[in-house]
Amino acid sequence: MDDSLNVSGGGSTAVATDELFVDAVRLGAVETVTTDWSERVGVIWRGLLDLDLDEPRVGGGLAPGWQLQVTTWRLAEAGEQAGRLRASLIESAERYGATERMIDALWAAGGRFGAWTLGWFAPAIVGVGLAGAAGQGLASLFGMGQTPAAAWLAERRELLSDPAFVRLVRAAADSADEFTAGLLHLPSTTAPIGTRVGAPESASVLLALAGGLGLAGGRLLVDGPVQVSRVGVSPSSPGAAGDGRAGPPDPGRSVAAPSGVGDLAQRVPASGDTQIRIERYGPPGDARWIVYISGTIEAGLVAGEQPFDMTSNVHGIADDSALDDLRFAGADSGAGERAVRQAMADAGIAPGEPLLAVGHSGGGVIAASLAGDPELNTVGVLSLGSPVASAELREDVRMLSIEHEEDLVPAVGGAGHPSDQRTIVSRSVLEANAEYSSLLPAHELSRYRETAALADESEEERLTGFRALVADVAGDGEGRSTEWVASRDLSRSTTTTAER
Repeated sequence: MDDSLNVSGGGSTAVATDELFVDAVRLGAVETVTTDWSERVGVIWRGLLDLDLDEPRVGGGLAPGWQLQVTTWRLAEAGEQAGRLRASLIESAERYGATERMIDALWAAGGRFGAWTLGWFAPAIVGVGLAGAAGQGLASLFGMGQTPAAAWLAERRELLSDPAFVRLVRAAADSADEFTAGLLHLPSTTAPIGTRVGAPESASVLLALAGGLGLAGGRLLVDGPVQVSRVGVSPSSPGAAGDGRAGPPDPGRSVAAPSGVGDLAQRVPASGDTQIRIERYGPPGDARWIVYISGTIEAGLVAGEQPFDMTSNVHGIADDSALDDLRFAGADSGAGERAVRQAMADAGIAPGEPLLAVGHSGGGVIAASLAGDPELNTVGVLSLGSPVASAELREDVRMLSIEHEEDLVPAVGGAGHPSDQRTIVSRSVLEANAEYSSLLPAHELSRYRETAALADESEEERLTGFRALVADVAGDGEGRSTEWVASRDLSRSTTTTAER
């Protein structure tokens, strides 16, 4: 575990710790100050010459003009050294960034070859998997406990948090076309689209297959309609909804404005009882909003009553692909996103009002989707451990994505594409050789809250810029907060296309 933050993106090819970037800025300031002082000394020297006061003082010693000249040389030397040090720091960060990009390219190449190999041997692997499942069933039947394979995985669950494995998953997430070529026993070079196929395209194809199964009666990854209600307010009471039909909307409870990234992370819902929190700052007619979105609550692949699940996540990742518009079955967007949009409408958020979206895990995918909607005035996104590398952002939207090095979840979104608006903050959060009770300890919201608090302590300009954005949205006064809970409606068939 390390408290240092690695910062990348945001229009820069350099990758380094936040302290290095801060030191580079400070050295640049030193260079500027010494140049200014040198110019001032020059003015004084010329003034002495004009006043004919450049003679040595009585009793000997150097002339004032000569002493000022030496001072000018020393200041110039100090400025040059500060400039060289600053350039060296930036160059080291640029080289580190170039090395990272080269390593990522090697991982991507390895991931494509690995996906093709996996596809080639997929039938045999499936057979082994079925045999393993049958063996597990027999073992349970005869009271033999876990099979050797299951026991091996249980004993090595730390593999899921290994940074190298996380990197491998990120590379493999963009290799669906190579897997397909291997499955069809075609040469890997025949994959028609190559690197243009990424995690969003893979998710969209997966949803298309699931949609076809849904039309046949299956429910794997098939979404459905959602219902949203405000916590603590009866749907029949005046002001329960923000559409004006039930009277003026209840403004909610008073809340202090968040002071930075750490406060934003602290307010993300961590319980399935409340998945959405909405805060309004400013008076009606000049309102500014912050929307907090819960992470994934259910990990199953079959849609249940909980809309913040894997079905919704896959829909959210697929939204970043143009292929998603070609699907003929299933919902347009995930249930979680539709729930958030319904809560925003009921809270009274108007299309042109500034919005800051904050989300953990799958909630970050939803937040990024809001940022890509041209009908919303989303000005910023804070993503905590979310697979948002392929998210399409509008040019005027700034995203801060915090991703732990041992967290598998952000990696399932693939490598994505570089964006001038996306700043990535990474950090190692797990102790070497330590044992953790959870399956993905680096993904826990509590650890992301710790990293967000560290981001508030940094003076790196991209992080200070995002904190300034938070201040612009929330101000320094009070706001009004409401909380919302959503559920998926299973009373109708989840295979209907009514939600498209």
